[in-house]
Amino acid sequence: SFYTSEQLYDDSHLWPIWRTKKVEDSFFNSPLIQELCEEEEKTQKILQDKGQCMTCSDGKTCLQPYSIVFYARLTVTDGMKLSCSDLATAWTDEGHEADHATSSVFQQCVEDLNSFYNLDRDGMKLPDSCPEGFWPSLIDERYPDPNLYVQFSSSIFATYSDYSVIEDMYDDADSYARGSSEIKGAYDTQWEDFVELSLDNQLLIDMSLAVGSAFMTCIAMMLHTRSPFITVVGLAQIVISFPLAFFFYTFVAQLEFFPFLNFIGIFVLFALGADDVFVAVDKWKNARLKYPDATTEEVAAVAMPDAAEAMFLTTLTTSVAFFGTAVCPVAPIRCFAVFVGLMVVFDYMMCVLLVFPALAIWDRSDKANRCCCYWNCAACFKRCKCCGEKSPEESEMEQDEIGNSAHSARKSIASAKSYDTESTKHQDGLIHRILKRFFGCLQLLKWPLLLICGGSLVWCAIVASGIELPTSSDVRLYNENDNQYEQNFVWRKNLLYKALEAKGGSTAHVIWGVRPGDTGDLNNPDEWSQLLIDETFNPSTTEAQVYLRDFCDRFFSEDFAEVVDEGYLCPMNAFDEWLQKQSSNTTSTAYSTHCDGATSLPMSEDKLDLCMYNWGQEVREYRVLARQDKITTMYFSFNSRVRYDSPFEDLEDEWNLLEKWMKSQDAPEGADHAFFTSEDFWWYDTNGAMLDTAFQSAGIAMAAAAAVILFSSRSLILTIFATVTVGYVLTSVMAMLVAVGWTLGFLESILFAILIGISCDFVIHFAHAYTVLKGHASREERTLFALLSMGPSILAAAFTTFSAALIMLFTVITFFQKFAIVLFLTVIQSLAGSFIVFLTLTICLGPSDPTYLVDRMMQKCYGCCGKDYDIQAENTTEHGEVNDERTENKKVENEKTEGVAEGEDSL
Repeated sequence: SFYTSEQLYDDSHLWPIWRTKKVEDSFFNSPLIQELCEEEEKTQKILQDKGQCMTCSDGKTCLQPYSIVFYARLTVTDGMKLSCSDLATAWTDEGHEADHATSSVFQQCVEDLNSFYNLDRDGMKLPDSCPEGFWPSLIDERYPDPNLYVQFSSSIFATYSDYSVIEDMYDDADSYARGSSEIKGAYDTQWEDFVELSLDNQLLIDMSLAVGSAFMTCIAMMLHTRSPFITVVGLAQIVISFPLAFFFYTFVAQLEFFPFLNFIGIFVLFALGADDVFVAVDKWKNARLKYPDATTEEVAAVAMPDAAEAMFLTTLTTSVAFFGTAVCPVAPIRCFAVFVGLMVVFDYMMCVLLVFPALAIWDRSDKANRCCCYWNCAACFKRCKCCGEKSPEESEMEQDEIGNSAHSARKSIASAKSYDTESTKHQDGLIHRILKRFFGCLQLLKWPLLLICGGSLVWCAIVASGIELPTSSDVRLYNENDNQYEQNFVWRKNLLYKALEAKGGSTAHVIWGVRPGDTGDLNNPDEWSQLLIDETFNPSTTEAQVYLRDFCDRFFSEDFAEVVDEGYLCPMNAFDEWLQKQSSNTTSTAYSTHCDGATSLPMSEDKLDLCMYNWGQEVREYRVLARQDKITTMYFSFNSRVRYDSPFEDLEDEWNLLEKWMKSQDAPEGADHAFFTSEDFWWYDTNGAMLDTAFQSAGIAMAAAAAVILFSSRSLILTIFATVTVGYVLTSVMAMLVAVGWTLGFLESILFAILIGISCDFVIHFAHAYTVLKGHASREERTLFALLSMGPSILAAAFTTFSAALIMLFTVITFFQKFAIVLFLTVIQSLAGSFIVFLTLTICLGPSDPTYLVDRMMQKCYGCCGKDYDIQAENTTEHGEVNDERTENKKVENEKTEGVAEGEDSL
């Protein structure tokens, strides 16, 4: 029947979990039994009206759910006929409430269950000490402590397991009774079908919020650029990068597996793509302010190479950091890392191909005094003529400007080195004035800040190193208070039934004749491996027969292994027992034809393969396989003490214990390549691989950042400063996550890969800007220049990422929430690391001539090769500002020959 078969706990029935609202209450108290009974009846009526439950013999009434109420009905006199109130009264009057409150009726039963019961092996066969009608889902695992209270219980409704019925029940879940005054309930099925259905619906809602974070990126771009045109082009740059990366990912890299995780990369791309747009816009604006009379082409010649170089450095570092995460052997993370790295690269290419020309168009329109809101938002608040309309005076001025463009641009560029900052104070915007004040405070407090930064780095590294692995390997996408379905999962872990299920461990296997290996596509989890036959396996030798016969007795005598069923025999022992029976009373044709009268193992070496193969065919022994009448593979199963959701340390200890024991066996040749495996140990290996990846990818990211900064700045000191800063960002974020109780699980490993990829950008911008001033300049001048030139772009990028993360904090699915938190903390610590840690290091200890050491080393290297290394040439060819005599003469000559009509193209 439903109540005595394994379908009670093994099928997917409606299974609400109940808990008392007060700690001092117990489900054995009659008021709680009455309330639980009434709540069950309300839910039962809904199920019965919709025909979703198994019925009694009358074909109309649903079977009673299995619960403490059902147990009480079996216990009291005529309990099945009583109403809920009468049942509660009878429970008290017959003394059952007092018995369960003052003496442990189930105490011996619970002790026996914890001692030798195994759910997978014994099923519904409980110890004799358990009373009739009892099942471990009635009480919590702490029973009989404390005070014989039962604070968690459950009801198993006799519903059908068809998926269509489950979907209908999910739609009605909010209508089910969930308790009133004394108890509280949470509904789901045994196989968590409601959670899965809820995740499908919630995913669409959370994705819409994630799209909202992309909208915030657009708003931030609009505020910073103040141009709808540049914003639209910047958005197009980001969006186009996705199909380009997908094309390369699918058709060039030949990666077929495309996990949902890859879509998360789009939101990372919005943050990084906006950063590129801000850098390009700010470089252009700075060049225009520096050369107010230059043409668009001349400004582009100055701004675009500088912006392209700055963006290339961050793109290179970020993409290498993501590609470095591809060392992870876990396919979803590897594919995610490759895809995001590709999007970062294509985003840079699109920025050069789309945003740079858009800036030139925007600048030319702005220089022509167009007041259209499409080009410049500031024009929306001015009283001006229609877009594109020119007065006669403007037309004449434009002709004069074209005629004198070459001369004015050359004059502007030639005076760049004597540019007087005091004369341009009126051009400083609010952000520059704030940054200058910040620089003043930084200069005043630089030495105390240096000590604080050093201490913070050490403290963060110590705290971050204490990050722990999760106590369970199970990945949950909801928090307990998000909905009743997750509450059901959390509460069910308190039941004795779930404790026994976890204690029962899982099934593992020991295998001979197969080599551990994977011939499938490692980048596609859907493609499985073929078996790799171990050609050295030979069970027919006398030594191998004896070893295999005695192996299981030795193996099951250890604490780490239990038999899967009562009377279970390994295939070699079952074969030996069959030989003994057949030798005394032959009833098998296989034995009389192929076994040469063998009485037991060991038997004749040349007869074993054929005899054992035919025995397997006769008794249908699937654990022994043969090819061409030769035994090729053999395995047996055992119950392991751990499960996939056991703590990582428990899985690791069990793995090492088994591995050590297997290696200690003195196996003869032909039977010496056995190994053990299970799906639970696959999960253990996956978690371990991701833990290693988190540290490996962090090392790769820091090494990549150091190499890029060294290559671009040619300064060992700046390289050390930047590496220290990146290390601070990584350790500080990890330390904050450790402080709030995070562990390094599956989701966290993915998020750390994202953290590593985006933690380098800000400091690389500052390091690159620090070296822009050529020759000898004080560390204060270089620090101020870096702060003013790149500070606005970095703050804009930080604001954009911060806004996107803020929107995603309102999501429900745990991964999106954690993604937002990591993104939020990364932005905060990247700002602190770049504006405080890095700039404090440069203003205190920064080199006045950062390339001096590398230049001297290069000079000696070139000298050893018989060549000259022109340091002055290296220092005077930045941003197109070459003013040697030949270039100047060429400009004059071009001006004379080309005239006014071609003035725009003279450079």
